[in-house]
Amino acid sequence: MGVDAETKKRIDRWIAENNRNTYGDAKDTAYMGGSPLFDEVSGASTDKYDYVLKRHPELRKKDV
Repeated sequence: MGVDAETKKRIDRWIAENNRNTYGDAKDTAYMGGSPLFDEVSGASTDKYDYVLKRHPELRKKDV
């Protein structure tokens, strides 16, 4: 998908301000395999920022 630098900064700021884990989920979220960015069944990887935006599309807006 490709995420521009400004959006990446906005996501990182939102994660810090909202006390989220590195993937934008609640701090206590546990993942099968240790990361939501890798699908062990298909072997597919997802970019961190694409993952966050899929779950929180409102972060694409510049006023968030």
